Amino acid sequence: MTSINKHNTTIEGKEGKEGKEQKVDNSLLSTLHSPFSTLHSPLSTLHAPFFKSFRGDKVIWRIIIALSLVSLLVIYSSTSSLAYRAQSSTFMYFLKQFAFFVVCILIIYAAHLISIRWYRGLAKLVFFLSVGLLLLTFISGIGVTFNEGTRWVKLFGVSFQPSEFTKFALILYIAKAVEENNLGTFKKYFWHILFPTGAVCLLLISGGSTSVALLLGFTVFIILFVAKIRNSYLWKTAGITLATIVLAFTLSYATKDTKYPVFPRLHKMVKERVCPFFSSGDDNKFQSKQSIIAVASGGLIPKGPGNSTQRHILPNAYDDYVYAIIVEEYGIIGAIIILFLYLILLYRAVVIARSCTRAFAMVSVLGFMSLIVFQAMLHMGVTVGILPVTGQTLPFVSLGGSSLVTTAFALGIILSISRATEERTSKGGVENG
Repeated sequence: MTSINKHNTTIEGKEGKEGKEQKVDNSLLSTLHSPFSTLHSPLSTLHAPFFKSFRGDKVIWRIIIALSLVSLLVIYSSTSSLAYRAQSSTFMYFLKQFAFFVVCILIIYAAHLISIRWYRGLAKLVFFLSVGLLLLTFISGIGVTFNEGTRWVKLFGVSFQPSEFTKFALILYIAKAVEENNLGTFKKYFWHILFPTGAVCLLLISGGSTSVALLLGFTVFIILFVAKIRNSYLWKTAGITLATIVLAFTLSYATKDTKYPVFPRLHKMVKERVCPFFSSGDDNKFQSKQSIIAVASGGLIPKGPGNSTQRHILPNAYDDYVYAIIVEEYGIIGAIIILFLYLILLYRAVVIARSCTRAFAMVSVLGFMSLIVFQAMLHMGVTVGILPVTGQTLPFVSLGGSSLVTTAFALGIILSISRATEERTSKGGVENG
């Protein structure tokens, strides 16, 4: 297979300020064809006047609102233990989450009105800025250690997780690199794609965000496969990745008792999360066990909103295990509905990507939405006990700040691309930017 850049050969439109626009060949997008491409989501038949002022994919807009409402209901119910420890009330956390959603909807709305040309132009700057923020986590006095991991940064009295910003910034950078570089040799592919991705993942592992690194690496690999990067490059990438993981774990284990341990959280994660998952004992399985109890108690006849009993026992019921509370209170039907909402999001992203005429837009849409949906699947898998504990939140549902804001920006960019493709189709012109 050849790189994606060799497919960008179709010239459309007149030469303007931006030069001639290039199209992604139909053979590239043929991998995105779905057997359900002729079907429409039931959500697309809803035509509320409220959505007429919102441009871009209306189904995505509706799902954003739906997930926001679900989040408010579940957060109000699941934060009882948190409110007790903080000597506060669940209503205060409800108001906090509501305020975040107001901000997030405004972010999505503003981001979806910005031309994709701006995102393309700022991709590299945003990426290097995000890496700089990630490096701040290792600086004493700025980086905040929590659960033996330095995942937080506190600047000007505000704490946030740079990793949430970095993972979306990397997708934007990859999209830019795939479009503008002729990846005809492995050397070019290594320096433009593999090296920056590997560097970010190693920084995340060093800070204790191993699950984020694995999720991000897997997402990048998938979008590179869809972008038709040469198979030989992908096989080499898989080999290098496996060797790097083995080396990182070896260094983590060998230096765990030294003054300067390398990847200090890696061996602990394997010992405390991965090994117990495959063992038959109950040691270090408290969270998973309580989550499974919550899921099992939901069933076909749920307990109803606000009637969860596991919310008082299950640690982090409001973020890492929020799906368990959803199943307990809303039953199997509610759990399946939430699952399908995320799958519909992915399907709509594929539809948008097939309409894109340039690689940057296509890779950005698929990369952002894949990252969101894969994280949701990972969260659900942990909750129902089929995957080891990872600490990943449920996107746009779990209690949070950094995750909500960065996900809002990603959804805004997706809707910006959707808006541009709709305008191009309606005017019969070239995609804006």
